[in-house]
Amino acid sequence: MSLPVNGWLHYTNREKLSHDSVYRKRIDLICKNAIEEDLGHGFKRYTWIPAIRINNGEYLDFRLEAHKNEQVISAGYLSAPIANIYSIQNGPSDPNAMIVILHNASDVPSDVSLWVVVKNNG
Repeated sequence: MSLPVNGWLHYTNREKLSHDSVYRKRIDLICKNAIEEDLGHGFKRYTWIPAIRINNGEYLDFRLEAHKNEQVISAGYLSAPIANIYSIQNGPSDPNAMIVILHNASDVPSDVSLWVVVKNNG
């Protein structure tokens, strides 16, 4: 059921998801297994290749970990083929670690490769 509020439709019967109610597979990605790219001025990008398969309907919980003397700035992902894959949550869990939780809402599996940008603190 939808209710108009200020000209927008708001759906009142959305399924509520808790952090633990959805089965997720956790994948820890550490920087020593990534491709390192110097971006200059103390910034680096780590990219994890090969890509990781995310099946249709699946949730994946990624932990992207940099060195202890680095601070995470931003993270993202690319998918092939392009599909309806979206980030449920994306944010730092520690100064040197980023969480990215993805959901594949499409009807096809896809491969995702993740990256994180960091700044050297030392």
